[in-house]
Amino acid sequence: MDLVFHNSAMVNIHGKLIFNIYIVFYCSAIILPHTCICSQFTSSSNGQHNKDPGAFTVATNGEPFPWHELRLPTKVVPLHYDLFIHPNLTSLNFVASEKIEVLVRETTQFIILHSNGLDIMNATLQSEEDLRYRKSGKKLTVLSYPAHQQIALLVPEKLMADLRYSVAIDFQAKLADGFEGFYKSTYRTLGGETRTIAVMDFEPTQARMAFPCFDEPLFKANFSIKIRRESRHIALSNMPKVKTIELEGGLLEDHFETTVKMSTYLVAYIVCDFDSVSGTASSGVKVSIYASPDKWSQTHYALEASLKLLDFYENYFDIHYPLPKLGRFKFHIIVFIRTCFDFFPLYM
Repeated sequence: MDLVFHNSAMVNIHGKLIFNIYIVFYCSAIILPHTCICSQFTSSSNGQHNKDPGAFTVATNGEPFPWHELRLPTKVVPLHYDLFIHPNLTSLNFVASEKIEVLVRETTQFIILHSNGLDIMNATLQSEEDLRYRKSGKKLTVLSYPAHQQIALLVPEKLMADLRYSVAIDFQAKLADGFEGFYKSTYRTLGGETRTIAVMDFEPTQARMAFPCFDEPLFKANFSIKIRRESRHIALSNMPKVKTIELEGGLLEDHFETTVKMSTYLVAYIVCDFDSVSGTASSGVKVSIYASPDKWSQTHYALEASLKLLDFYENYFDIHYPLPKLGRFKFHIIVFIRTCFDFFPLYM
């Protein structure tokens, strides 16, 4: 089962689920079937998609882009992402880095990833031998093709089939203005102060706005997430926090447990100043409700209902919730719960 946070003023999150169930607390119990349609997978209306398979796709720097299909090639698949994020809620941007462990299925000279609106500063590649002997990574040439929201990492030597490699990428971007990707949201306190938080919506294909990735459901992997923040904020992600490291300048860095294998759109992380109330379901899963401090008193009913719902769905489907915790956000009076058993769950 996976949960979605909804801010009635700022947050707009959609879901694709088995039985496609949305439950609205505080308003009514309404079940709405919903099917996600990925607009990225439709034909290009601006003529960017090449009808001639022999035609060259041109990158932003004028060089030939080595891939002209809308869907990613399957010669290289991700196994594990080690993702670091540092959002700045004052400047409203974020810096980040990642290491992606990939498996090469077929010999190739390039790796194609999704990336949308990210400034790629550096990309390197290490083979298993490089990692074993702690050799430095080989610098990769990065080409961009915005029409398909793709980047190509050109490797100096061919990647050999059945071997694993590590791809390291440093990047940065602004927190998005809309409701997709990794974006800024605001709420107003009872005293009239406007506060900013950093939230995300990666479904169906917006994880590419937050980090370069294989942003199709087929490419499942494990995720290890680290988030750097100010002491006045908290960080939340799919899995429980392992530890917090104190850094210079009063910053803190939270490290979270590695996730189960899942698609990129299920990755979740949030930086905010919310308070929470928690309880434990009969199966032992910790359930938490997060809300702005002024709305904390309204969270207890949501917690009570959430515990009952989790027990009900586990019994009804005879499937145990596979993560050790589960959480949701309550901004005003509406909480949406998305139940899902065809994908692994997300959030807190």
